Amino acid sequence: MLARKDGGIPDIGKLANTPYSSIQIRSETKPDGAEEWMFNSKQHDPKLVTTIIDDSKPTFNGGVKKRYTHKQDVAQFAIYPQGEGGKLTDKQIECIEKMAQGRSNGQLIADSASVQVTPAIASVPIVGPVLAGIFFGQARKQVGNVASDVAGQWNDC
Repeated sequence: MLARKDGGIPDIGKLANTPYSSIQIRSETKPDGAEEWMFNSKQHDPKLVTTIIDDSKPTFNGGVKKRYTHKQDVAQFAIYPQGEGGKLTDKQIECIEKMAQGRSNGQLIADSASVQVTPAIASVPIVGPVLAGIFFGQARKQVGNVASDVAGQWNDC
């Protein structure tokens, strides 16, 4: 399907891919002269994420502004807790529940404290409502994170 009739090398243009795909082709010549080709394709699991931008835009004076960017980043992977046999243990599930409960309770405490402070900040002309919204959101987030950490440590997680 992917191989060309004349060369036997896969037509890479016909492969399904995403911006995060990686393809590797290796050839090896054996001592008897025979060639061996190895083809490896990884979808959604590269070691490096490569971004290439080749852009041309017209300018106001009639010229063309060209921009070329080649950037490689190490792919980031989330680390999830592993239990016995690839499943979470009862203790891990209990810890996740306790930490989520602690975060929720911390956000509730932050809400009650922010209700007292927010009107004072919101009364500042022009920027007050924006500052009040930022304060309220950040306070809720930070107190929730601290409460989640405290709940995890309190329950030996």
